[in-house]
Amino acid sequence: MKFVALWNLPEGASEAEFERWYRNIHIPDAKRIPGLRRYCVNRACAQTRATSPFYRMAELSFDSYEAAQQALASSEWKHALSDAGGRLAGHVRIFFDSEEIPLDA
Repeated sequence: MKFVALWNLPEGASEAEFERWYRNIHIPDAKRIPGLRRYCVNRACAQTRATSPFYRMAELSFDSYEAAQQALASSEWKHALSDAGGRLAGHVRIFFDSEEIPLDA
């Protein structure tokens, strides 16, 4: 089960300040979420950033939808989400059933 979050920076936000907070505070907080099996963060490449509706995407993998729901109910999740507060604009969250496709088959 994969939980995907996409967002943009609020108008007038400093990209450098956001990145400092994201790398130094938010990522370490998110890594403490119980049941998290894989965590991948993505940033829109510089060539498309001006036209992209999203600045960043995070992919959080869990063993199951139930495990993801337990994680979302945890104090660690609530803390990370609360701390993100006004730092995110246009925040979209989606659950995906995820399947890894081997490239050598």
